[in-house]
Amino acid sequence: MKEFSTLKQMVEAVARRDVSARELVMASLRCIEETDHLNAFLTVCAERALEEGTRLDNDPSLCVGGLLRGVPIAVKDLHETQGVRTTFGSVRFAENVPAHDCAVVARLRAAGAIVMGKTNTPAFGLISETKNRLREPCANPFDPSRTAGGSSGGSAVAVAVGAVPLATGSDAAGSINVPSAFCGVFGFKPSLGVVANVPASTSLLPFISSGPLTRTVSDAAVAMDVLAGYDPRDPMSRTWPTQSFRDALSVPLQSGVRVAFSNDLGLFAVDDEVKSAVECTATSLEARGCVVHRDHPTLDDPMDLYVGLYVPDARQAGFDNPATWEELFPETLEELRIATPQSAQDYARRWNQWWTLQATMREFFQRYDVLVVPTTASTAFVHGVMPSVIGGASVKPVWTTWMPFTPIFNMTGQPCASVPTGFSSDGLPIGVLVVGAVGADALVLQVAHELLVD
Repeated sequence: MKEFSTLKQMVEAVARRDVSARELVMASLRCIEETDHLNAFLTVCAERALEEGTRLDNDPSLCVGGLLRGVPIAVKDLHETQGVRTTFGSVRFAENVPAHDCAVVARLRAAGAIVMGKTNTPAFGLISETKNRLREPCANPFDPSRTAGGSSGGSAVAVAVGAVPLATGSDAAGSINVPSAFCGVFGFKPSLGVVANVPASTSLLPFISSGPLTRTVSDAAVAMDVLAGYDPRDPMSRTWPTQSFRDALSVPLQSGVRVAFSNDLGLFAVDDEVKSAVECTATSLEARGCVVHRDHPTLDDPMDLYVGLYVPDARQAGFDNPATWEELFPETLEELRIATPQSAQDYARRWNQWWTLQATMREFFQRYDVLVVPTTASTAFVHGVMPSVIGGASVKPVWTTWMPFTPIFNMTGQPCASVPTGFSSDGLPIGVLVVGAVGADALVLQVAHELLVD
């Protein structure tokens, strides 16, 4: 499938019958088999995918005009799929076969996409690495001894190795952008509510977004034109997009876009090579006519706020019950168990801090159109060995120190994209995060498109 540089080319080739949908499925299956040692998939539905490809080839009236007609895709195993096992990364749901597609999958299938399988994810998405009790940890395609990140690690690997051009992700703290950065692909977390989550999540509802992982920005724009849309069943759903994301990319980025950049937000330890990537990105945008300033919003410790909201929410969703404890990993259990108990008054105070964070970001994005920061503070680390030194500083080896940037924008509901910008001296991908104001999803994609020429 690598002979097609974009989804659009793939769909057009199927429409012209230069290639059949079944042939694309077969190519995808070969790649999945050849890269199985990376543990990207929990379930592969080969027979079903071949049947769907054959039906599309034999009946031109099916999904006619669909933006993804005949395209093999992968679905994160937190997204329900009708008739295909959905485990949520949990042994407890190892035999769960939903009767209905979730809204994300329903939209993709209606556009003609063919689901190749379900990608690896930690149990209930509750850890920043992609590991669970169902199979071995998902491995980084650039160095299998290292993590792919999480919790959409399987989706990132599936795209990185070329098994599929598009995979779904979900994100409550960086689960789209972090594995995208570690695996050298493009990831996009849209503004909260642009893509409907149905069934609605039972936890972290104000923070969760679903979005695409792709090789190119133009492919992500195609995916977003399929995925975006209001759904009254999702209490967070909104109707912000007013134009096609594909159309937005067809227009050159206007000069004068106001860009702020920071390699640490004045708060976090960051590896030098990651800092350099942010600096180079700022220089590149300035050369493209953007007005660039080194600046950042003034923030208190956002990770303290995030964890203070996340842990009680995870507990109320039942993630700390004994049945779940049996399959969670020690680092997650520790976080759920030792977080400081809060009174109702303290918990309410945190939500007031959350509103203050919202106001701070709104004010900052009155002065700037885009903020560029690192996606992660370090590159991918060895499985299970979170960094204890970042940027020469000793840090606690926990997820909040090596991925402190992305959760901020889950709390504020802002769109952000991880753009691959090159490699570290030891050959590992580095990503930078392009962040826009709430609702400025198209602008984020435009800026990313300038940086990542398809």
